[in-house]
Parts: sequence; structure tokens; C-alpha cells
Amino acid sequence: MFTRLKGQLPAHSSATVPDSEPSGHEARFSTSSAVPSVNREHAMAELCGEWSSMLKSEDSMVPDSDDDGLNQPADVNEATKASSSRRSEVGTSPAKTFGALPGREPDGQRPPKNSTAAECSGVSFRPNEQNEYPTSDHDTTTDDGNESDVSLQHRRPRQVISLSSESITGGSDQDNGLSTLSIKRVPLPKTPYGRSRRLLIPVSDNLPLAAITMRADVQFIDRRAQFRLTLNSLPNPGVYRHVEDACIVGDTVVLGYNSGSSQVTFVPVTTEAPCRVDARASPHANSPRMAKSPGEGVRCLAPMRAESGSLEFFSGGHDRRIFKWTADTQSLEEPAVAKLNVFLDSGVSAMAYQHHNNSLVSTDTKKIYVTDLTRSFTPKPKLVSNDIHQIHVHPQKPNMTVLEVRHLDHQILVFDQRRGGFDRTPCCTFGYRYAVPKFEPTYTKGSAYHAFFARGHQDGTVLLWDFRNVKDVVTKSRSQLAEGVVHAVISDDHVVTFGGGVVTFLNDFLCS
Repeated sequence: MFTRLKGQLPAHSSATVPDSEPSGHEARFSTSSAVPSVNREHAMAELCGEWSSMLKSEDSMVPDSDDDGLNQPADVNEATKASSSRRSEVGTSPAKTFGALPGREPDGQRPPKNSTAAECSGVSFRPNEQNEYPTSDHDTTTDDGNESDVSLQHRRPRQVISLSSESITGGSDQDNGLSTLSIKRVPLPKTPYGRSRRLLIPVSDNLPLAAITMRADVQFIDRRAQFRLTLNSLPNPGVYRHVEDACIVGDTVVLGYNSGSSQVTFVPVTTEAPCRVDARASPHANSPRMAKSPGEGVRCLAPMRAESGSLEFFSGGHDRRIFKWTADTQSLEEPAVAKLNVFLDSGVSAMAYQHHNNSLVSTDTKKIYVTDLTRSFTPKPKLVSNDIHQIHVHPQKPNMTVLEVRHLDHQILVFDQRRGGFDRTPCCTFGYRYAVPKFEPTYTKGSAYHAFFARGHQDGTVLLWDFRNVKDVVTKSRSQLAEGVVHAVISDDHVVTFGGGVVTFLNDFLCS
């Protein structure tokens, strides 16, 4: 140890070192006595400063085996005191750079000694503060060469949140410039020959919708919650029935059959379990001269009015005659039936009652008949160029009559009877053309509401037209369904369709 001290003594030191090195305890005593205390402390401080720099270097983390436990100073207390004073001096004085090695930063640019391990490792306690002391090159270099691993760890949660919000936003129709449309499908039980016929809306708001099939199955759908009321299901009892048409009179469903044991059946819609009431009267009957008639019995129905305790409607048959039915709600099986003074050239295909003038509009597909019920008089019919499938009297504007005809492009004709009869050009015409042109089935039916008309088609297309400007009728809304549509009705701001055994609610279709 004395040899190492000899090399570390400064040039201005006045200490003398003997040529021969004493051994054992004498060498230690002579050294401590020969070297003044100030010079010894200075030498020890320099030596401790060298140790400090060696300990901070990466190559001197483990001491050499030759120096382990052998190079201890003579006075341990003084050496420790000198080492502590020197370390504090080196850590606080930026002018001295003892222990600075090549490739290392000067002491004045290092973090303070009282910095925590987190600060020394490059993690800042203050958020959004960039670290000035990276730990290593591979930690601070990424694909773009600008970010560090620590900053990436902070960014990853933000990236996940951003992707989630982006996927939700991307799925919204509003960002794509389209209106949001809520669609609710209500499948009905599948039955043999259970083709869709009519979807009826009772007058009372608390009562469900009624879906009628060709084989006389009646299913009820809650119009608010939009689901099928399974406990109120009214399937066919096992009797052969063929529904040709159905209508709603107040809160009572009326079914018309073209064949079977009865011609009319009543189904009152209530909050209780429904029931069927077959009318005993069968006024429509074909004579032997009409043996080639496509059927017998009822071909179409038209509601008239529903008053307290009674209901009235019309039935048109394959026998070309029209009857007026009046039934008491307490005894529906015994209705009163009266024949109108009108006889069509062929079977009655459609009818509609006009409340404002107490008249009935009927057709045999080629001609239009207007019967004045007050005088029981029917003037000469008007010939039309296209077969008429359905007739609507506008519910809010009774002077307007809407016809659904057999046409490739313009299936809807709107007439204003204040400007004349049906022998003039209609006020406006519009419709839908298939990609492969074809005609609609005769059972397809739409619905009018204020200045709108909704109609479905066999390819699943549902259209809502706005005909306020009769010179430029526009398509306000359009939707594509998976099933073909037979009947479309307007309920509040919704359009409800029935076809393919599925009732579909197009919610807010009028507002889209």
C-alpha cells in the first residue's frame, strides 16, 4: 500500500519516503508519522476520488481480487471522512471533473445525486415531460427514430381508445351522409300455405297490430315494444280457409274468404285472448252461368264506419255484386246484409268508401264505379287504361283518391275529385321499376298518409314518396329488405311492412 501512496503524492509534498520498506507494523507506523496529516488527507482524497470514478465506470463494477481487502488505509476513520468530503465536492462543483471517463457526460450535466432511481432510468415524474437522459440507444430508437419505449407505453392506451371510437364512428350512417334508420324484424311462425296477406292497425293506440295470412292465421304484434304476442296467437283451427282480403273496422278484424264454409269471420282485437266469430250469412254465390269464375265468395273488403256497439263494411265478390254488412258487436255471428244497387261487368277487384259524400268507389279492374249511397245510384262507369288492383281514399284529404294499377313504371295514380272525375288525367303519377321489368302481384298494397305514400315490392324494396309537388314527386326514403313485401302501412312516424312471413318495423322512416 505504501508503494501506491508513493506514486500518488503530489510534487509539492514535503513527505520523505525511505528507500527500504519496513515490514509489518513498523511500516505502518513510520508512514503515518512521516506523512503530515494535511498531505495524507489530500492524498487520500485523491485516491478516494479515483475509487469513486472507477466505481462509476462500467468496467470497475467488481473490484480486482488483488486489491480486495489489501489496500486499506492506515486510519479508517480519517479515510472515510476524506472520502465523504471529496465525494460531496465532486458532486457539487461543476469545475472539477474527477472520475470523468471518455464517452461519459461531465458531472455538471448528470442528474443530481439525490435523484431517484426512476429519474435516473429516464422516467419523468411530471406528465408530458420528455426525458433528457435516455438509458440506452436501443430503448430510445423506434421505427420512426423519434420516440422511446417509455413514450410508446404511454401512447398505447390512447391508441386503443382512438381505434374504438373510430370503429363506432365509422359504423354510423351520419358520418357517411346517410340518415340513421332503425329496423326491427318480427318473424312469424311458418305454416304451409301461410302466405302474407294483410297487416292491419286498430283504431285504439293500446291494441296490437294484426298480421293475416292466406290460410287465416292471425298473429298479433305489439306496436310499441315491437314483438309478437305469442299468448294471443290465433292459428288456423284446422279448417280449410282461403283469405282473399282483410280489413279493420274500428278495433275489429274482418276476414273475407273466397271459398270455405263461411265467407266472413270477425276477430275482435282486445287486450284479452282473441277469438273467432264466423258470420252465418253467405250472400255471395255464383250462378251456373258463371261456372268459369276463378272463385266464389268474397274477393275484396272495404271498411265503412265503426260506432258504439256496431260496425259496417262492404264486401265485393266474384259474383260481381257488392253487399253492405251491419253487425252488432255483441252478436257478430248474425250480421245484417243488404245488396247495393250496382252490378259490375266482372268480379269486384277493389273498393273504398268516401266519407265526405257517402259514396263507394269500386272497380272490376277495367272500369271505375262511383255509387251514391244516399240516392242508391251508380252513374256510368269510367274506363281506365290499366288494371286497378287497389283503391285508397286519402285519410286526411278525402277528396283525393289514390289508385294502385298494373304498370311497369307508374303504379300510383293520384286523383283530386275537386278538379273532376276519373275520366281525366291524374294529378300525378309515380312508381318503381324493377331491374328486370315485371308487374306487381294483385295483392300488393301500400298506404297513404298526408303527403306521403309508402309501398313495398317483391324484391324487398320499400319506398316512401313525397307528392306535395305533383309536378316533381320525390322519393323521400328507401330501404332494402330481405323479404318481398305484400302490404305496407304507416303508423305514426314508422312504416311497417308484411311479407315473407316477417313483419318489419322501419322506425322513423318518415323522418329519415
